[in-house]
Amino acid sequence: MADIKIQVKRSGFPVNIGEVELFFDSSQENLKQFFNIDTIAKEKMDALSEKAKSVKVPNEINESNVRDIDPKTIETAFDVNKEFIAIQYDLIFGDGAFERVYNVYPDIVALEDVLEAVGISIAEKLEEENKKRQEKSTLKLTDHLSKKASKK
Repeated sequence: MADIKIQVKRSGFPVNIGEVELFFDSSQENLKQFFNIDTIAKEKMDALSEKAKSVKVPNEINESNVRDIDPKTIETAFDVNKEFIAIQYDLIFGDGAFERVYNVYPDIVALEDVLEAVGISIAEKLEEENKKRQEKSTLKLTDHLSKKASKK
C-alpha cells in the first residue's frame, strides 16, 4: 500500500531585501507576535539596556570633541545599535534573518532604513491577504447556505 502524502502550504510570503529572500510567516500564531513586536522588542532590549547605559557618547560630535571619545565607547554604541536592528529583523523573519541580510549588506544605517519600508509593505500585504480570506469565507458561507436551501 502506498503512503499518503498531503502537502501543507505554509501561510506567508517571501520578502526580498535586495538579493536576499526572507519569508514572512503570516500564520495566526506568528501574527500575534508580529502585532506585539514592540513589546517583545522592548523585552529583548531590556537585556541590552545595561550595555547601552555604559555608553557615554556626547549629544553632539564635532571636531573639538571627537578625539576625546574612547574608540571602545564608539564600538560599544555601534554594537548596541546593531543588536537592536538584529532583534527587529529576527522578530519579523525568524532567528538568523538579520545575519543573512547583514552578510550581503554590511551597512547598519541602510538596513535600519529598510525596516520602515519592510513594515509598511508587510502591513499592506497582510491587509490584501485578509481581504482575500474574507472573500473566500463569504463565498463558502454563500455556497453552504445555497446548498442548505436547495435541500428543502
